[in-house]
Amino acid sequence: MSLLLAMPVQADRDGCAASADKPEVGGTACSRIIDDASESVAARVEALKNRGRGSFNRKDFDRAIADYGEAIKLNRKDAWAFAHRCEAYEGKEDHDAAVADCTEAIRIDPGYGWAYNNRGVAYHGLHDYDAALADHAEAIGIDPKDAWAYARHGMAWMEKGEFDQAVADLTKAVTVDPKYAFGFGQRGQALFRKRLITKKGGWEPAIADYGEAIRLDPNLVWLYSSRGVAYSNNFQYDLAVPDCSEVIKREPNNSGGYNCLGVAYEGLKEYSRAIAGYNQSISINPRNGVAYWNRGNANVGLRKIDDAIADYDRAIAINPKDFNAFNSRGKAYVLKNDRNHAIGDYTQAIQLNPSYVEAYNNRGLTYEAQHRRTDAIADFRKAQSIDPADQISKQQLRVLGF
Repeated sequence: MSLLLAMPVQADRDGCAASADKPEVGGTACSRIIDDASESVAARVEALKNRGRGSFNRKDFDRAIADYGEAIKLNRKDAWAFAHRCEAYEGKEDHDAAVADCTEAIRIDPGYGWAYNNRGVAYHGLHDYDAALADHAEAIGIDPKDAWAYARHGMAWMEKGEFDQAVADLTKAVTVDPKYAFGFGQRGQALFRKRLITKKGGWEPAIADYGEAIRLDPNLVWLYSSRGVAYSNNFQYDLAVPDCSEVIKREPNNSGGYNCLGVAYEGLKEYSRAIAGYNQSISINPRNGVAYWNRGNANVGLRKIDDAIADYDRAIAINPKDFNAFNSRGKAYVLKNDRNHAIGDYTQAIQLNPSYVEAYNNRGLTYEAQHRRTDAIADFRKAQSIDPADQISKQQLRVLGF
């Protein structure tokens, strides 16, 4: 009789343990353990954590948070539960709550690299990239073969405009794990932004990395929109449109897909169609600062300068460290002959990204228009020191007698 009674209990434990992969079966098994007052506290905590993981994998973050919270009530020293509730809060973009939980996980277990990585992700969401760098560095120190830590470390460098360091970290990630699709995709992002911001390199290396990531994992939909935008920047609009359309086909509510399509149409100078794409992107995700920035650029194309400035304002409100938006807003102010505001924006872009060649050139040109020759020369020289191949600064210095 005791053997017969033990069999269903063991079946529940086995089913609950597999609940992350089979939540429709395991969740019920976990619930029976959780509701059984005769079960030990340890068994109920484990069941709550397993059921929470199943909910998390279904993107039911509120349910996951609730289960992890119950587990924590039963065991305040369970670092795993705190770290995974941190991850679930981050899934809801509740960055402050995520930081608090991962901090508690680290206090309980200072050697918990995964908790450092998750807290780093939350700091990234708060645009505190120095804190993110520190956390991912801790994770790397704990496990020098942590590909995810290298990838996230590189992503933080990317947001600071340190693209070579970002590429180095992401190269390390894909060296540690040559099948790491996310790592190849993020290296593509770093190469893309390096070309976009510093004008160094080409679009082809980014396109190649996106392609390799898609080959390794065709289900990472964001890669298609990223490659689509890179194709657009490489004037390959015929290749961009299918990539962007693939995103929308797979995920009709994907904000990035519509943003991607907008960029392709903008490249074709079909600004009204581009704005329609950006509008759809923003309606799906009103926090998509990049879509506001892009819509601002399209409005400039239509000579709707006030509308463009309003869009850049929104992009900056969403991400106060968006140096692209500051630079673009500066150019829009120039079109309104408001050079003082333009110089302020270019200066802010440079402070956020000291290697931003275009911003130095734009500020230099504006100084030149104000007959501030010494300031203009200083900016063009700085641009040349960053990129000796830059033609704008080279030409302007020649015009100024150097």
